Amino acid sequence: MKTIFITGNHPRHIYLVKRFTKLFSNFKWIIETRDININDSVLRKKSKLYEKHILDFKKKEKIFFKETLSFLKRKKKKIINIKRNEINSVQFNKEILKIIKKFKPKILFSYGCQKIDILKIRNKKIRCFNIHGGLLPKYRGVNTNFWPHKNSESNYIGLTLHELTDKIDSGDIYFQTTVSINKYDTINSLSCKAVMNFCNRVPKKIFYTLKKNFQIKGIKFKTNSKTWIKKDFKPNDIKVAYRNFKNFLKNENIKKPLLVNIY
Repeated sequence: MKTIFITGNHPRHIYLVKRFTKLFSNFKWIIETRDININDSVLRKKSKLYEKHILDFKKKEKIFFKETLSFLKRKKKKIINIKRNEINSVQFNKEILKIIKKFKPKILFSYGCQKIDILKIRNKKIRCFNIHGGLLPKYRGVNTNFWPHKNSESNYIGLTLHELTDKIDSGDIYFQTTVSINKYDTINSLSCKAVMNFCNRVPKKIFYTLKKNFQIKGIKFKTNSKTWIKKDFKPNDIKVAYRNFKNFLKNENIKKPLLVNIY
């Protein structure tokens, strides 16, 4: 099945494509180079706590997601690089459409990129999915494996594979995974573990599901939950999140959330 991946450029994004392409081997890959946060450089200057948190996350990514650079080198002929600060949303979506028309993929996976204008590319011949770093429908939007810690809900860490629609994080759900929490975990290690667990389970599930029934429907959901946006984040939220997570680890009765999976 011809597949196109549209992702960010961070180690977790590369690792996910590496794992998915063991099965979805006939692929093209659009990599969007971007900062962790749109105000990253400003926040680093203003907040030592933010800088420490981000540096630790980058360190954890290197530990968890090894050999990503070598994978990039091996697959460079399949990669189209785009820099977010050099291209606007209209140009970004035109580039996607151009590649789709030329390559004619059957499947599209997005993960960690800017919003895709799905209405212009969707048709019956291509299935479009998004990989959301968070558990839908409870946590929609951005940084959704961070906000659960601030809300004293550290058990709501995971990833969701859902249909890509014109409304953010609103498409039917296909598969979800979460993580087991132990006393040695940190906020950043949990985020990395969540990606690894997802990549260990979901590629096979969605590959063989689509092979069996290409037009299979996901599970619809309704929600009134908040959609988190970039402006919601304040450096002091990190302090609150770390304190809450520390208290959360003292709870001996940690319950995993109910997950949504079509099988």
